[in-house]
Amino acid sequence: MKKVLMLTVVLMVLTCALAAQEWLTIYNDDLSLVRSRFKLDLKAGLQNYNYDDITSRISPASVIVSSSEPGFVIAEQNYEYDLAGKWQIMAKYLDKDVVLITKDNSKVMGTLKFFDGTSYGITEASTDRLVIVSDSETQMVHLAKLPDNFFVKPTLRWSLITPKAGKIPVQLSYLTGGFSWDVTYNSVWDDKTLALNSWVTINNTSGKAFKDVTLKLIAGDVNRVQDYYYGGGYRDKYADMAMAEAGMGAAPEFEEKVFHDFHMYTLDQKVSFANNQTKQIALYPTQNVKAQGIYEYPTWGDGVMSIIMFKNTEENGIGKPLPKGVIKVYKQDTDGNLEFIGEDSINHTSRNEEVKINTGKAFDLVASTMVRDQANLGRNVSERTIQVTLRNNSKDVKTIQVIHQMNGNTRLVQNDIKPEIDTNNKATFKVEIRPDTQIIFNFRERTEY
Repeated sequence: MKKVLMLTVVLMVLTCALAAQEWLTIYNDDLSLVRSRFKLDLKAGLQNYNYDDITSRISPASVIVSSSEPGFVIAEQNYEYDLAGKWQIMAKYLDKDVVLITKDNSKVMGTLKFFDGTSYGITEASTDRLVIVSDSETQMVHLAKLPDNFFVKPTLRWSLITPKAGKIPVQLSYLTGGFSWDVTYNSVWDDKTLALNSWVTINNTSGKAFKDVTLKLIAGDVNRVQDYYYGGGYRDKYADMAMAEAGMGAAPEFEEKVFHDFHMYTLDQKVSFANNQTKQIALYPTQNVKAQGIYEYPTWGDGVMSIIMFKNTEENGIGKPLPKGVIKVYKQDTDGNLEFIGEDSINHTSRNEEVKINTGKAFDLVASTMVRDQANLGRNVSERTIQVTLRNNSKDVKTIQVIHQMNGNTRLVQNDIKPEIDTNNKATFKVEIRPDTQIIFNFRERTEY
């Protein structure tokens, strides 16, 4: 009972801020920005204050504290992350008196010399002998008092100065890990149109719950210095950057806009996150996108890919920046039920760019590649003939696009089928194959080193 009362007193010391208002901006790659406005009930002059309403993945070097109160100063800040636990408490009790009660109710009293997780080493007070007691045989450990610097949550310890007593307004911002977001696109394909909707999935493993927070998402790859660790002391060299304040709206949907060289999505309603919670929020309403189904075979690939392709334009029914995520595709069967036909991931895709969704390998289409002959034509010049075999075992006419990627110093010198060659030196051979038919064609490439 005494130990419980002492713990309660310590928890009361960690005074809570009054009526916090919070903003949360979540980036890709385990990075978020937290901003809070609250009031602290302070006395006048120099004092210490423990603030623990922070995440367990905070980057201490990124903390910015300010106040609109003239004369308010943070003189010193310490980040306490060595949280209370058996290991931490016993480490602080080395060379101090402890009492162990074993499972047979024996009592061992003396000075703790070591604790390795499996056993206690105690110098008995009465005999000065070193006694080793197994942790598995110990039912209780009595300590004289709680150790100094006992923290049950990650805590910012401030030494601050304020010219007057009362409720002082404070603004706090910091970078943290523990939040992630991605997008799942669910779509229904009818061979001409892709009915596409999108959901944002947000995971909170930051160690802190957020209530009625203004939420922003940033799509894009923000440059970061990758030599720091949140929660134990990763150092963030961009800690002094000021971050934009969040706006507020009334509509329960995301508003998209360009922000610097990225895209920002602001949810125009307050949202709450419990710690260790996954939350889903609609990103865009369902859009009917004009698309086409194609078949692609990359030379030396292991099958013919069934692909749904569209260009991200308003004319095709979309024209919106698409954050990276996974597109799941369904198709309606003759019985009226939707069946899953595949999924693929996409990177951040801006307007006017092409999107390809690889739903899997076409069962009835077979393809293979081989080198028929190769010759050196002289110093640093070689040629080879490549043979591609395609078979259509289905009952319908199919067009397969054979993709052959060449390097910069390679060109085609002969071909049975004329390809389209793009600016990246990628050759595309479009081959129409009737049912139950095999087509073999060759092309010859020259490489100069």
